Amino acid sequence: MKKVLILMATYNGAKYLDEQIQSLIEQKNVQVDILVRDDGSTDNTIEVLNKWKEQNKLEWYKGKHLNVQFGFYDLMERARTRDVDYLAFCDQDDVWDCDKLVIAINKLEKCNSKPAVYASNTRLVDANLTFLKCEDDNPKTTLGSAFVKNYCTGCTMVFNKQLMKYLKNNLPEYAPMHDWWVNLVCLSIGGVSLYDQKPHMNYRQHGNNVLGAEKNPILKAQNRWSKFRNESYHRDIMAKELANKYSTVMTRETLEVVNVLGDEKRRLINIIKNKCIKTGCLSVDFLFIILVIFKKI
Repeated sequence: MKKVLILMATYNGAKYLDEQIQSLIEQKNVQVDILVRDDGSTDNTIEVLNKWKEQNKLEWYKGKHLNVQFGFYDLMERARTRDVDYLAFCDQDDVWDCDKLVIAINKLEKCNSKPAVYASNTRLVDANLTFLKCEDDNPKTTLGSAFVKNYCTGCTMVFNKQLMKYLKNNLPEYAPMHDWWVNLVCLSIGGVSLYDQKPHMNYRQHGNNVLGAEKNPILKAQNRWSKFRNESYHRDIMAKELANKYSTVMTRETLEVVNVLGDEKRRLINIIKNKCIKTGCLSVDFLFIILVIFKKI
């Protein structure tokens, strides 16, 4: 039975935390360890964590109040010496299907011990777990596509120990979102990035702004543009970090993609010429070119 270390970051998440943890414990056909980093919660999150700790269901520790990506990088630092087959990221307010991990592992096992990461679609639900929708995504799982738009949602991600060997000593100085960085590293070193169109978890949406935007087409479009723009900045810095840390194991084609994004002077013309730096979705690729023109990448 494969051993999976689940990395969870919490912050004032007591309301839904029990449901999330219960769904982790109920994972079938895998051995699960849970490591939680609390980000300075002021609600009852600590009480919830201690309850599960007393039952020997998880370990947790308290860290400084940081942005979410720094919390997960800290968890990855703590996980460096753990003897596990796979690692998985986890939010504090979702509910996983009982076969979420074993489905990911079965797909990753086919990668022949190459560095590999798995991500999937999500089943969007409201605060009461009432189904809202599933996204209709089928992304190109290439480095160029991943640079244009991050297609990996962190709470769906599982990656193997072979990838962790590359990650653990090379955490980024500039910190993009942890899910984006892990996938970019995997693709940069010639690893395998898997995307499962079928969802295996309830991705809870709570807050009036989220649900309201989904009902209003104008707000929905504005939110999508805002999200795309916000996740799009500093690709040049990420590209330079990837080159600095992993250039010795990159192929010539991979290094060319990374160098194009890191070259500010000739970036626009080289991106237009390079067929690899595209998602295959005309609207997304057009928005990306607009961001490049206005130097917002």
